[in-house]
Amino acid sequence: MLPTIEEIAVKTIISIEIDKPLKEAINKMASSNHRNIVVIENLPNNHKKFYLLTISDLIEYKLGNVNENVLLKDLHLSTARVLPKDLNILNVLNEVDSTDKYMVIVEEDELVGILSYTDIINNIDPKILMKRQTIGTLILQYKATTAYENTSTIQAIRLMKDNNSDSIIIIDDDHKALGIFTTKDFINLIHLNSDLHKPISIYMTTPVCTLSETSTISEAIDFIRDKHFKRIVVTNENDEITGILTQKELLRIIYNKWIDFIKEEGNRISKMNEELLSKTTKLEEKASFDFLTKLYNRRKFNSFLEYEISKANRYKEQHLSLLIVDIDYFKNVNDTFGHLVGDNILQEVSKILTVCSRDSDIVARWGGEEFVLMLPQTNIEQAFFVGEKLRATIEKHKFDDVKHITCSIGVGQFHQNEDKDTLFKRVDAALYKAKNSGRNRVEMEHIGNISQK
Repeated sequence: MLPTIEEIAVKTIISIEIDKPLKEAINKMASSNHRNIVVIENLPNNHKKFYLLTISDLIEYKLGNVNENVLLKDLHLSTARVLPKDLNILNVLNEVDSTDKYMVIVEEDELVGILSYTDIINNIDPKILMKRQTIGTLILQYKATTAYENTSTIQAIRLMKDNNSDSIIIIDDDHKALGIFTTKDFINLIHLNSDLHKPISIYMTTPVCTLSETSTISEAIDFIRDKHFKRIVVTNENDEITGILTQKELLRIIYNKWIDFIKEEGNRISKMNEELLSKTTKLEEKASFDFLTKLYNRRKFNSFLEYEISKANRYKEQHLSLLIVDIDYFKNVNDTFGHLVGDNILQEVSKILTVCSRDSDIVARWGGEEFVLMLPQTNIEQAFFVGEKLRATIEKHKFDDVKHITCSIGVGQFHQNEDKDTLFKRVDAALYKAKNSGRNRVEMEHIGNISQK
């Protein structure tokens, strides 16, 4: 029988009310050695709304020089995904996407626990499925972020942010690992107000425990459990860093193997497990991600958009905005440098869009060189600002082969009682205007009757 999420959830939650300052939240996270804190907003009729303040948010605030005395309610915190306590593990995997790192478990508006993919992986025993496959066959898609020992700490933190990574490996001139710096170390630095211009080697954790790429997935799981690590640093036979695997990525591998196992054993299991097989098959059929960029695909994005549109129609005061991002002259890149370079650029742009977005935003690959972003609780003026931030970031980013890439962006806002196709037409028209006006620019839809503040 599969355990419920209440049984495996972490009960030692730290929380803070939304009218408290950011500094108080940082102090709580540092003193309790937590990477996340639940922020609670008290609503009328004894109801509550829950948000998450994560280490990723703190990095963004630090790099943006956000004042630590700012109130949490004035920050754009991510709304926490709330789950009932009686769901089992498979229900959770069917309910949420793999991008949901943490889920809040609530009973009658009271916090029961917080669940992460780490908790799930520690409650699945996949050894019988993965005795043979090595992590070397997987590591190519999980490159480690590295920095030399004399790199300044602020520069290393920027590298972590730009690569959407929660850790960075410190290496010597021979590319051998000297230490590791993680988001946990970052919390301690800002808590102690440390000098971020000093070399990263001062603050790194050493030595680095590594695992050979010839190790099996089963051995990798034992490694994580025995050492209580969040990630595995993988090396080749010359002790050079070849990649890094997190518990989240291991979970994805385990779950895919688990699906195969259930199918093979389907004829011999009970009626209860046959129902489980049906749910698993449906989950498999709902492939939600673009293979190349690892972003949501068009089908999944449309389902998110339809849900947000229905919510915006239900709650009249809510805003919803949409951005379409198109890489300028992308055909020239493929024709000049080849499709492999083009694919690398699509992956890099995907990372930029993800890093520069909030957890509540939805980023997807729309097709070809086009991407689409949905921004809940965001009006058109705010969305235009986001578009400018994305455009400037892509323009300044140094790509390996092409060096310089720009993009054009169309921005639009949802109007009450319209369908998604109508919304897309206006945003697409704004993109068309941006491309016809010289490219590398952001254009808004015709504002019409949308009031500007």
